[in-house]
Amino acid sequence: MLPKSIAYKIYWAGRYLERIESICRMSLLAINNGLGINAVAKEIGLNDENELINYIRMTFQYFREDIRSFADEKIIVQVNGLEFLIDSDKSDPESYFKHLLNGVYGIGSSLENFFVEVRSEIRIRSQQENQPE
Repeated sequence: MLPKSIAYKIYWAGRYLERIESICRMSLLAINNGLGINAVAKEIGLNDENELINYIRMTFQYFREDIRSFADEKIIVQVNGLEFLIDSDKSDPESYFKHLLNGVYGIGSSLENFFVEVRSEIRIRSQQENQPE
């Protein structure tokens, strides 16, 4: 059985990763349509590109805090790689967001594999087995 606190952290880690993915997708769409990153920032209620990057960084920090409670070493290494991508050169926004999106996809795939492997170890006990003796 999965403890409530771990389930909560899994849920929010997924949400934070999803937010980063959405921002990357919106940014790439804006770039491909001739708009700047500032347009994406304004669309989600931020002032400019710097605030957008800071929002991504803050979201990533929340993600990392939640994922530390349940992920294995392989995933943590990928999370550190994503942090490197967030802090990488932003002079070519299209390339920046493509690399960031690929990093998010990599972590997402690893998390799916992690839960498939762990799921086989989880056994839901019957109500009788959960009763105190």
